[in-house]
Amino acid sequence: MGTPAPHLVRQGGMREFARLAAEAVGIGLAASLVLLLFAFAIASTAQAAGSAAPTAGTLRLQGTDGAIEAPLVATQVAIDVSGIVARTRVTQRFVNPDDDWREGVYLFPLPDQAAVDHLDLRIGARRIVGEIRERGEARRDYDAAKAQGRRAALVEQERPNLFTTNVAPIGPGEEVVVTIAYQQTLHYDAGAFSLRFPLAVTPRYAPGPDAPDGDGAPPGGTRVPDAARIAPLVAPPRAGKVLPVTLDVAIDAGAPLAQLESRHHAVRVAEHPGHRYTLALDGPVPADRDVEIVWRPELGRAPGAAVFGEQRDGRGYALVMLMPPLPDAAAPRIAREVTFVIDTSGSMAGQPIAQAKAALVLALERLQPGDRFNVIAFHSRARALFAVPMPVDPATVGRARAFVAGLRADGGTEMREALALALAPGERDDARVRQVVFLTDGAVGNEDELFRLIGERLGDRRLFTVGIGAAPNAHFMRKAAQFGRGTHTTIGDAGEVAQRMDALLRKLDSPMLTDVAIDWPAGAEAWPQRLPDLYAGEPVVATARLPALDGEIVVRGRFGGAPWRASVPLAAAGGHDGVHALWARAKIDALADAQRAGADADAVRAEIVRVALAHRLVSRHTSLVAVDVTPALPDGATIQTRRVAANLPHGMEPDVLVAGLPQTATPAARHLALALAALAAALLLLAGGRPRPGANHARR
Repeated sequence: MGTPAPHLVRQGGMREFARLAAEAVGIGLAASLVLLLFAFAIASTAQAAGSAAPTAGTLRLQGTDGAIEAPLVATQVAIDVSGIVARTRVTQRFVNPDDDWREGVYLFPLPDQAAVDHLDLRIGARRIVGEIRERGEARRDYDAAKAQGRRAALVEQERPNLFTTNVAPIGPGEEVVVTIAYQQTLHYDAGAFSLRFPLAVTPRYAPGPDAPDGDGAPPGGTRVPDAARIAPLVAPPRAGKVLPVTLDVAIDAGAPLAQLESRHHAVRVAEHPGHRYTLALDGPVPADRDVEIVWRPELGRAPGAAVFGEQRDGRGYALVMLMPPLPDAAAPRIAREVTFVIDTSGSMAGQPIAQAKAALVLALERLQPGDRFNVIAFHSRARALFAVPMPVDPATVGRARAFVAGLRADGGTEMREALALALAPGERDDARVRQVVFLTDGAVGNEDELFRLIGERLGDRRLFTVGIGAAPNAHFMRKAAQFGRGTHTTIGDAGEVAQRMDALLRKLDSPMLTDVAIDWPAGAEAWPQRLPDLYAGEPVVATARLPALDGEIVVRGRFGGAPWRASVPLAAAGGHDGVHALWARAKIDALADAQRAGADADAVRAEIVRVALAHRLVSRHTSLVAVDVTPALPDGATIQTRRVAANLPHGMEPDVLVAGLPQTATPAARHLALALAALAAALLLLAGGRPRPGANHARR
């Protein structure tokens, strides 16, 4: 067989090369399309925020013709504190800069135990006061008024710490003033009162239909059906800081204060006669991190017991706070088995992950010989450092420090898998107290599912939550600790890590006040019915409805293994407005817990509606609605909707947002980017592999 001519060899080689190139392009295109479809499939089932969601603390002007800014003239917060009760009024002012009539929608955070009972709407010269209605009825009344061109406002609870307000219609150039009012109790711990006012919403993760361990979701459904309603739209970094806020606090302390400060914002403080104090933010601040005010009575003036009462509709309502004794510093330390769980999802990127890692390292350093421990990190999946908790020694702690140092924030917030791993059945050891310390921003939308999991699998453990970042989900932190029979704390910035973790770790080392119970006078209905274990510096706090404010209450428990009791008189407790709302809020909270534990949903809903209507409270089943009787919309005019974005919480990395969506939702955004990159590469390869016109001709 003869040798082929050289030009035929070249032509055959070019044909083979072209065939291989075409196959490569085809494979590349197919892989790109598969990746693209996979990315969209993931994005459709695991998401944190739809771009159609209302904005945190801001007005969304509804319409079909794009987005314009609805300038926020001011947000004013006024808080009056008396003892351990605070009354807050939040006034937000907006204007419609457009020539069209608009509907406004905004999402805003409040303290998770806020008893919201007042809505006041002002548009131009008109003032409308809200009424409490069953949620579906309130929504129908609002929609009917809007359709008829009458001015209306609606306040709905999305979560105990997240609310939505609708306002319509807003005329061209009109100013809208919405005032929300609520009651709350203060937090008291280790001799200090604290008041936290939330200003931002961390984007929340909404898991897809399939739980990592195979349960917890309806087939083909979502575990967070209202994900779009609780997701904030976040402004891009180039927009700068928006949403200015002013805040004033008046405190009737009843005793001299040794400390009064704001932990995260510059403030002006003044003292007035009668142990009254005022505090104001030093100028407007952007709504990108929670405000936290802390005050401490002078040494020896800390409250031992306080009772606040109110007479309403022939009944007495009482709120009691009682301080148990402090533990003996010389008491022997109990050995521990502690599992540390750290959130490394995308929403923790930036300062939050640095704070969480620093806090975890401090906790590792506090472990003692005789303890056992483990570390679990989670984002889209959970992984444990050790297969089982290991004894504390230099080698195991060294491995843990290296493990923590290598953690990075990325991916989704699949918290269920991490909790299931931390609460997995293990060998019981009566010589050790078993504890779980959970460090997270709580940026999840499936809270109820997680609370059920904790209640079902806790066993003899105690769960302690550590809220990380400028705007953690306080509702999740408090309730997870409640179901976990532990306590919660918050680390707002890097400067607080050492102080907050030291306080928490002292609680973990201290004996508890257990078997806590209150003996109320006959005929009382008290909430909570089951009081939690208490740790060093924490008070007993409970509310009750009574036939009358007389007699006394007796608080009992076991402290350090010995019986303990104290009594408090009720006779001089009257004269405090709003205690009934706090009692009703506590009952509604307990009813929701009962439903999570398996109580009949219809019966729980009916009772929540009854209590909320009787005490004028917004709840998951009741809303505040305000409707004017006079139509305001001109004949032929239509109502449009547009929106405006909020700040990313302070310290979070802007990179957590991909195309306007929080990266914490899922790695789908990255998968989409990779798919598009692969597609582009394939197209470039295709373009490069095509012979240029006349190329073969030239070779010949």
